[in-house]
Amino acid sequence: MSFHKVKVAVVEDNGMARANIRNHLLGMGFSHISCFSNGSELKANIKRNKIDLLLMDFHLGLYKNGVEVVQDLQKIKLINEKTCVMFITYDRLPLIIGQIVNIHPEALVVKPYTIHNLQKSVKNCLNLHKFLLPIYENLYDDNYSKALKSVDSLIAANERPRFRSAMVKLKAQILTKLSRFSEARELYSEILERSDKVLWAKWGLIQALFLDGKVEQSEELLTSLTDSQLTNGKACEWLARINVEKNQYSKAELYMGKINEGELSIPACQLKSHIFQAQNRCEDAIKFLEKKRESNRSNREHFDEISLELARCYIFEAEQKLANERHESLKVAKYLIGAAGRKSLNPELTIRKDYMHAIVAFLEGNEKKTHEVLTRKGMGDLRNSEISTITDAVMVWQNIGNTIKAKEFLELGEEKLKHIEDENEKTVSSMLIAKGAESIGERKPQALEYNKNGLRKYAAKEFVEATKQFYQAYILFPRELAFSLNLLQGLVDAELLDFKKIKTLELLKEIQSRQLSNVNKKRFSDILNRVVKKNHIYHYDIAKETALNLTKT
Repeated sequence: MSFHKVKVAVVEDNGMARANIRNHLLGMGFSHISCFSNGSELKANIKRNKIDLLLMDFHLGLYKNGVEVVQDLQKIKLINEKTCVMFITYDRLPLIIGQIVNIHPEALVVKPYTIHNLQKSVKNCLNLHKFLLPIYENLYDDNYSKALKSVDSLIAANERPRFRSAMVKLKAQILTKLSRFSEARELYSEILERSDKVLWAKWGLIQALFLDGKVEQSEELLTSLTDSQLTNGKACEWLARINVEKNQYSKAELYMGKINEGELSIPACQLKSHIFQAQNRCEDAIKFLEKKRESNRSNREHFDEISLELARCYIFEAEQKLANERHESLKVAKYLIGAAGRKSLNPELTIRKDYMHAIVAFLEGNEKKTHEVLTRKGMGDLRNSEISTITDAVMVWQNIGNTIKAKEFLELGEEKLKHIEDENEKTVSSMLIAKGAESIGERKPQALEYNKNGLRKYAAKEFVEATKQFYQAYILFPRELAFSLNLLQGLVDAELLDFKKIKTLELLKEIQSRQLSNVNKKRFSDILNRVVKKNHIYHYDIAKETALNLTKT
């Protein structure tokens, strides 16, 4: 294979190591080689010059690590299926290796490496990539049916036995994209029957099970992976997301608590923060993010990202207060927004910060400033913005009474949500979209109608039918305590252990973890006493334990 026309980018923060890699590549016949010390330099260059091969170091000094850089570039389509990605790292820690493996690079070279080892890895990597390129091109065009036919043809011909594992892996991923989950499960299971050490097959099987609605089976597999240092973090994050989807935030928090805080990625930090906020525990979210922000002071990109997330917490805190009590929270939020990315010229970041400033101005009662911010350049075009910015826009435009504009941005956010790959980001974005929908208020009348029907059925002692109605109201507004308590009461009086996605005792524990008013505490206590009396259904020991916990709180 001729390397003369292959465009290569090397990202390595150590100047000597960077020069060595470049010299090795020159010796192999490469002539188009660009070198960078961090992801920001690469990103600026790659917008103008597309690359074929990316050699990425993991640790990049004061900047985002190599995995984060690759994820960012994939997200904004600056690298895609047709880009060959290799990682080079000194690290042998399971945590680091796990992060790298999770983004599926074509090769991983561990330092110190020999020239022969590096050259062999590059050659094998590019040969495999060239062999699979027709499939990658179909994937790039979102033509998954054609990609599946191509990979089936290659597997049937089996001219390159060494490439079989990569082809089978690609086929399973394509089947998942086509929503043919049972076939993907079979493929992953066959691989794991031959060797239960194939990590990508385990993650693939879990994903296929989950997407196919077999959530309990996926949870069982994930729980088994929490025992390994290599897989604990990702498994716990996944279990937390599953419980967020079920509105079991206290359980989700327990799983996030099993991960060392120093090992949490930025999307995972955002997820943990939103889990706290979903339980109306803004103080805990702030304490967590302040600690995380301080520990990332030397990493400017992380520091700025966490600063903005922390500002959101202070804004959320202000929203819960009376107008005359918001000053301190909003003062801190403004400082954090202003400090984040102060020297950055990124227009997307500017728009992001401006929308946050607009929310602050409105909460301060300064509608004139809110309208002034909204007239700034780029505020009407959010096609390249994060969902957090889009949902901020939904809130601001709704606040000033422009519901039509708010709905337009909400639709944009819902469309962008479909294309998010990072699962933590997707979960947080889903929570933000739901909050945006709530701010517009379209779902509230529907939820109230379900709840009204449920109360009518409950009064007629039709407890199962009442539970069905309460469940619909709860799904639309899971954080509305009245709907949660009504659902719990319906479940208990109907003597149901579970209903659809809701398990009665898990819902009971979830409500217990929230901040309850005295009236709601009394109502919850009454429901709890009914659970205790029905020990033949709900297992007295578990209910008794819950009762003891309630007494302590």
